[in-house]
Amino acid sequence: MEPLFPQAAEQDPLYAALSSVARQEAARFADRNLRVRRSPVVHAVRMVPWVSGLTMPAPACGQGWSGAGAGELHPVAETVNCGHCRASAEARAAAVAGDQASQPQLPFPRQ
Repeated sequence: MEPLFPQAAEQDPLYAALSSVARQEAARFADRNLRVRRSPVVHAVRMVPWVSGLTMPAPACGQGWSGAGAGELHPVAETVNCGHCRASAEARAAAVAGDQASQPQLPFPRQ
């Protein structure tokens, strides 16, 4: 989704700050999977809508989490072991295709 007024968004300091956060989070998760806090579960990553047309990384299976937000999610270079990510065609597609063409291929069981 594009900002309603793209030129105004480029000049808006709040939008610039939010955009910077979104870029930093996307960079943190490039070529990585995701862990929520200290959980042993490793999720595939997909970019999801956030605010003002920006996106943020999240578990590909749609697993929710409570907490302050982006600081709850940690990039990891471990194999996905989330049952939902491994079983969900949508999550597998997000992981294999990589919304930013940077998600590594994951060892999903063949159907």
